[in-house]
Amino acid sequence: MHPAKIALYATDTMADWEYAYLTTQLSDAEQMKPGRFSLVIVGDGLTPVTSMGGLPISPSVDLADIVDDGSLAALVIPGSDRYESGHERLAETTRALLDRDVPVAAICGATFLLARNGLLDARDHTSNAAEYLQMTGYAGGEHYRDAPVVTDGGITTASGIHPVPFTAEVMRRVGLFPDDVIDAWEQLNLTADPQYFQAWMEAADAWQKS
Repeated sequence: MHPAKIALYATDTMADWEYAYLTTQLSDAEQMKPGRFSLVIVGDGLTPVTSMGGLPISPSVDLADIVDDGSLAALVIPGSDRYESGHERLAETTRALLDRDVPVAAICGATFLLARNGLLDARDHTSNAAEYLQMTGYAGGEHYRDAPVVTDGGITTASGIHPVPFTAEVMRRVGLFPDDVIDAWEQLNLTADPQYFQAWMEAADAWQKS
């Protein structure tokens, strides 16, 4: 059985803090129970990009390669300051994946891309601010929710200042860990309360041994 793939979209100025929690947790999950998931870096072509923090990132597959990939568990789109125009193929791929009931998760600037392509017109969603998405001229303003993360109609959206709830929601949607592990991890990273570290360790240990 092949592992389920989590595709991370790579583009210039992609915001490092918005996907790093997820890639780290994915690595941890695979160390604990190997062979369940794999990370795939997908791009609009295979040209290397540079993250906002200056990290060189090379896509291994093109957007066209994931549309009909039956092992794809989710597409994750981090923020960037390059979503005000372009990325038409990403929008088309997103539509195709949603038609196949593949989860899509977008944070920060990636929500701007979805809004200007009409993908948030009829779905509850959030972003950095309602006013931010209004600049797209989209028709979904009544569906904006003032929350760290929102999932509706197959799309998860989040503000760029809430990467922890975003990561937790993505992990829940793909089943990366059981809910008790995810809940404790999320609360630990939101509150820094030591009780959640203990709860996280105990839940993760029980899951690994199950």
